[in-house]
This record gives sequence, C-alpha cells and structure tokens, in this order.
Amino acid sequence: MDATARANDLRRRAGHLRDLATAIENLTIMSLETHADNHTWRGPRPDLCRSILRTNQQQLHGAADDLRWHAHRFEQQAAELDAVAAARLGLAG
Repeated sequence: MDATARANDLRRRAGHLRDLATAIENLTIMSLETHADNHTWRGPRPDLCRSILRTNQQQLHGAADDLRWHAHRFEQQAAELDAVAAARLGLAG
C-alpha cells in the first residue's frame, strides 16, 4: 500500500472512530440519570445504583475521549505520510 492510500485509510479509520465516539455519547444510558429518582431502583440502595450508573457513564465518556484521541493520532499520521509523499515528489521532480 502506497503512502497516499495508507493516509486515506488512516483518515477513514479516524472518521469511523469519531463516529463511534459520538454513538457512545448518544446512547440512552448516557441520559438515564435524568429518569433516576429513589423510586426508580429496586432494592434498598438507590444511592448505590445511581453511583454505579455515574461511574459507568464516566467510563463510557472516557472511552469516547480515548477513541477521539486515537482518531487525532491517525489524522496526524496521515498528515505525516502526506508530507513524506510530497517531499519524495519534490525530490523526484
């Protein structure tokens, strides 16, 4: 695979990671706490349930942030490949 094709593949993958991050953040569970009061939960410990929910939401937000960071790195790598390809064209021309 040549540098231009690799750069395009990295950009495609970066876009996919960003789409996945957005999909995670748009999950119903990410707004579930708006429906959670003391009568929502079964069992004697609604505060514990809400705390676990918040923890899980934070983990999902962290995963989305991580996906975006990897997408950013892919974009940087693509730009580096483009620069190398342009430099080679300049040397060859």
